[in-house]
Amino acid sequence: MARFVATAAALTFACAAYGASRVYEYSPDAPRSERFSLSVDVKDCLVYPAGGAGDVAPFDVDGGARLRVKYFEDIKTASVRPLSQNVKFEKSGAREIEFSIDGPCRLAVEINGRERPLFVFANPPANPPAKRANSVVFRAGKIYDVGLDKKIASDTSVVVEGGAIVYGTFAAGDPETAEPTRNISLSGNGIISGETIPRPQERREITFLKTKSLEVSGITVVHPTNWAIALFACEGVKIDNVKVVSDSPRDDGIDLVSCKNAAVENCFLRTRDDCIAVKAGVSYGGIKFFETGVDASSENILVKNCSIWNGIWGNALEIGFETRGDEIKNVSFENIDILRALGAGGDEGVLTIHNGDRAKISNILYKDIRAEEAEGCAVNIRVLHSRYSRDKERGSVSGVRFENVSMRSEKPLKIKIEGYGKNSAVENVVFDNFSINSAPLKAGDIPPSEFAKNISAPAGRP
Repeated sequence: MARFVATAAALTFACAAYGASRVYEYSPDAPRSERFSLSVDVKDCLVYPAGGAGDVAPFDVDGGARLRVKYFEDIKTASVRPLSQNVKFEKSGAREIEFSIDGPCRLAVEINGRERPLFVFANPPANPPAKRANSVVFRAGKIYDVGLDKKIASDTSVVVEGGAIVYGTFAAGDPETAEPTRNISLSGNGIISGETIPRPQERREITFLKTKSLEVSGITVVHPTNWAIALFACEGVKIDNVKVVSDSPRDDGIDLVSCKNAAVENCFLRTRDDCIAVKAGVSYGGIKFFETGVDASSENILVKNCSIWNGIWGNALEIGFETRGDEIKNVSFENIDILRALGAGGDEGVLTIHNGDRAKISNILYKDIRAEEAEGCAVNIRVLHSRYSRDKERGSVSGVRFENVSMRSEKPLKIKIEGYGKNSAVENVVFDNFSINSAPLKAGDIPPSEFAKNISAPAGRP
């Protein structure tokens, strides 16, 4: 429902607080949206078409800014998500809305329904990367085509400046060997696009293999044909302010496979398939080094301060299905806005752990999670044999905590917690202040299962 604000107070803003914004300089040949235009502090900002997922508009802010969004048809309804941001806007014409922002943010502006919104990415100014032996810079105002699997060597910084558009895919490391890469950064506030990859060919858009000390920040990824950002056996990872907007069939946003000591923060992911997935030991797609004795466990992973939108199928926040390592442990999802989780039903949904192989999964935290529109399973924790399973033995799940989680849904949401056998159980799961449509979830609301043990809500809590 539209929230048009018409009071005098809402229509006023302090001009002195704004003007610290910078729109990027793009090539005259850069594609432009045929549905939206955007001005930031009265400066025209290029809106880049991202296909069926919507359109994207990245720019810099160092303080507040005033935005005017023009839609190319009459506006009937509008909203700005995440709703937790409480963005107030007003209609300034039959086809325009205006609103103010206080600083860097990542928003979805939905006009006349949720399909193909405008994604507003107000970036903090990009910091220069730490000095490395090698540097590759894609300059603002230019369009590049790097082809398939453009290699990034160790001790290299790659900068995609705001206003640069880079077609093609990037990769670091050799899928055949266990030789690590190290000390790599991929940064800048520019756009990386997979739209020149001939269909039906598929490529992961950005791939890092056994990279130690890795930073990815600022970039916007559109049109990936497969996983947008895939990390295999990486250690010491920082992913910050990365945006993915996609509507491809197998387009996971960020996949952390057998990674250790990784943080994903301040990101925005709109995908058709899984938004964020933690896996272990996945050797398909040409990754061979897991077969040579590489430690395939995943541990110490933090996902925080992100906004995500999962559509059609897949899961919003997923551990699994491929869990071909000894352990997946110490994984935290904190302060997450889930704009939509529109799983096609079945076992897909919002907060999911699908242990399809041998891993012992333990110490998993979901804290301060807000799902604005959810379908399928609110929670699905299972040890199972699936079409993705390769290990003969099944693992287990223990020590899962949900704290301050709220979900909204127009359809019934399922809760599934199921083990696979006596030695492959799910146990010690705690729901602390978990609600669906404002109704507190109680342990008695969860269907019992023979191999699910110690499922509880603390005394005195919902």
